[in-house]
Amino acid sequence: MPPDPPIRNVLALAGGAGSGKTTLAESLAAAHPRTALLNLDRYVHTEPGRAPLAPSILGTGDVIDFSDPRSIDWGRVHQAVEEVPTVELLVVEGTFALEDQIRRLARWTVYLHTPDDLRLARKTLRKIGEGADPRISLLGYLARGREGHYRHVAPMRQRAGLVLDGALPTQHLTDQLLTHLANDAERT
Repeated sequence: MPPDPPIRNVLALAGGAGSGKTTLAESLAAAHPRTALLNLDRYVHTEPGRAPLAPSILGTGDVIDFSDPRSIDWGRVHQAVEEVPTVELLVVEGTFALEDQIRRLARWTVYLHTPDDLRLARKTLRKIGEGADPRISLLGYLARGREGHYRHVAPMRQRAGLVLDGALPTQHLTDQLLTHLANDAERT
């Protein structure tokens, strides 16, 4: 395990796929000056030998199982955290942002709880918007995404210092987070 980077104001934001993590992180960054974002989706293993594998839903061999936290290259994540320039706030957002590798670095831990149907609808619409075949996302959800969420992601809610309702409008959630950060700053 790489050494911890210097202590800084890190907010770890986790939640299931389609919960609104990236949208909320971007909204927070727009409202909070000198904020940097680090999206864990950019740090997944690309080499099948370094990540957990699962049968392809298309029936052609094995693929990286992105519903497992071991699919994240934590060494690259730590390196990226170290390379972020000095900012007032670093938001690390991703499905597995409350895993110990990030949680132990975070001053604030937030879980975005969003109902399954809303998460699935958002993810499907996002894939359609990207020009991807929504069938693949839906088949992946049925094959292992739902079970992976309940095994690896949903339990992170218990590790969060703040749980937000992902069904609420983004601006409302941003205001809640800003209030949370301000109240914590007043206490310290």
